[in-house]
Amino acid sequence: MKRYLYILIALATFISCEPQLPESTDMLVIEGWIENNGAPKVFVTSSISATLQEKNITDLIDHVAMDADVTITHNGVDYKLKPSIRNEYLLKVCYTSNSLKGEVGGTYRLNVKWRGMEASATTTIPAPGTVDSIAVECHQTIDSLYVVKVRPVPAPGVPYYMFFSMDVDKDPTYQASYMGTYDSSQTQDMIAVNRGYNDPIKENIYFYSMGDSVRFKIASLEPDAYDFWCKFDEIRLFSHVALLPYSTNLTGNVHGGLGYFFGYGVNYYSTKIK
Repeated sequence: MKRYLYILIALATFISCEPQLPESTDMLVIEGWIENNGAPKVFVTSSISATLQEKNITDLIDHVAMDADVTITHNGVDYKLKPSIRNEYLLKVCYTSNSLKGEVGGTYRLNVKWRGMEASATTTIPAPGTVDSIAVECHQTIDSLYVVKVRPVPAPGVPYYMFFSMDVDKDPTYQASYMGTYDSSQTQDMIAVNRGYNDPIKENIYFYSMGDSVRFKIASLEPDAYDFWCKFDEIRLFSHVALLPYSTNLTGNVHGGLGYFFGYGVNYYSTKIK
């Protein structure tokens, strides 16, 4: 009888206690980059604390910074970035500057202030790699789909690269190519340039169909950017497995916050699936 009494007491205690989540303070979350011959693009939000309560769209919008103080310093000159609406991105508020263009070898320091929070990051644009051949192959198992493969040529002294790609008629902007990172010191063969892959429920969306117009860019990476995107690829790869959930923090180069601000040395290419 005592045994059942202890069980009832334990159940009553469990039911009467509400689950408690650890408290966390808001932090700046930055997603940004600068390319050679391109203007900087920086997106600023704040982290969302874990909660058992339902969040509505108003709660989420409140975490998007529309009036942040965003500055990039290059060669001793401070460039103040202004917010603009960019509908091609998931986050619509993009901070940029028409007076600053990236240069190969240039170093850029980002500083962001918003709602009493401050974060910074420093990056350099490496020399860009190139592509000397592009091939379109039929998918090994699905007749209606195609794979774009390229033979990359690394820049001297720059081992790390990544592809960003898009289908002109289907994608609003470039996305990180699925499994698109590679180390040129270990990879010599043709490399697949897949479409960006953001939905683990849908299958095969990272391949192309007949008639698709494919654009892609090869981006040289600093070591911290290579580590970030390799881990990003890893998360996307293992997100297929529902019974074995995979989660890990993405470690960027932002100090005082979360996220990244990376410099990319890029070259652009295009091909048609026909």
